[in-house]
Amino acid sequence: MSEDRQPVDTEAQAHAILDELRRQKLGDPNAYGGRPDILDRVRDYERQDIEQTRQTISIASARGEDIEKLALLDSLTELYNHRTFLKELKSELSRAKRYGQHVALIMLGIDGIDGIRAHYGMLTVDAVSKVAANVIREGIREVDLAARYSANEFVIALPQTNAAGAALLAERLRVRCGNQAINHNWQTFSVTASVGVATFPQNGSAYDELIARAWEALDYARARGGDRVFCV
Repeated sequence: MSEDRQPVDTEAQAHAILDELRRQKLGDPNAYGGRPDILDRVRDYERQDIEQTRQTISIASARGEDIEKLALLDSLTELYNHRTFLKELKSELSRAKRYGQHVALIMLGIDGIDGIRAHYGMLTVDAVSKVAANVIREGIREVDLAARYSANEFVIALPQTNAAGAALLAERLRVRCGNQAINHNWQTFSVTASVGVATFPQNGSAYDELIARAWEALDYARARGGDRVFCV
């Protein structure tokens, strides 16, 4: 396809939401973008994850568990795990470079996860993660790649999608997360989500640079009080 597909709704609606989100930016825009500490965070996490995955598969092999599933999916949410996502993202970016297409990246994190852990316990945190994963799974297309990137962050790669289309989807995921009633251990509550959006090739030509920009945008959304989308 020669044109970028929008994941949902019309292009006019998508651009309207993107413009509104950009108007909400606070602080000095020249101070934003390409922070080397976040890029280092992305690369360090990848190295740590590779070693942890090797150890986990080795233990699973000894126990006779389903290694193929373990190698591809996150055991809690059944989305792609970090390692699988990186492999798929690299392939998608290579394809996008070849055909001159956009790829958008969304990173979503649940706000106040430390408070939830302290007040309700780790099992409730796991329940919240499952709810967030279901919101993501039900809100994306079949061609989109969704993963549990880390303990507290989810990431979605959107092939053939520009910044406007990604902003629209990110806003919808944020709203849907906030509308979910979470019932766990006889407690009912709701959570909010912060979302960061970056786009290839405008915000990064390499996979780790693109992830770093999306993560930086997520950090910015959290720093501004959470429950919002920030687009690079």
